[in-house]
Amino acid sequence: MRAEYQAFKERLQAHPRLSNKVYDVVRTIEATGALVRENYVIAFPSLPTDLNDHRYRSAQRVSSRRVLSFDVRVVATTADAFLRLAEDVMGQLIDHVLDVEGRECDRITMATDHVEEGTGQYDRTSRLFFVDMTFEFVSRPKE
Repeated sequence: MRAEYQAFKERLQAHPRLSNKVYDVVRTIEATGALVRENYVIAFPSLPTDLNDHRYRSAQRVSSRRVLSFDVRVVATTADAFLRLAEDVMGQLIDHVLDVEGRECDRITMATDHVEEGTGQYDRTSRLFFVDMTFEFVSRPKE
C-alpha cells in the first residue's frame, strides 16, 4: 500500500503546477496554528476497501488484489486557482496507470458516489477555497 501511495503522490508531483505543492496534511503556521494561505494539494492514503483475490475460499493476504481509494484535497486562495488546481489534479490522475514494482494497477478513476465529492467550499476564517476528491484503482500482484 505504501508503494501505491508513493507512486500516486509522485504522479501528482510530476505536473509542473503541482510540483513541490503536494503534502500529507493541512499546512499551518507553526507559531500560530493558522492555515497557510497558499495554493497546494493534500494527498491522503487509506486502507484497501476490498482485499481479496476473487477465488473461492481464498484467504486474505497483505499482497492480495486490493481496491485503493486515495483522497485529494485542493486548497487555494482564489476561485480561479481552485478550479485550475482541481483540473490539474484530475488531468494528472484520471485514466492514468501507476507504475508500482511487483504490482499491476488498473487505470485511476474518480469516485463519484461520495456525497461530498466535488463540492467546493470556502472557509471565511482562513479565506481559502477547498474541494475533496476521491480517486480509486485496483492493485494486484504481478503474475
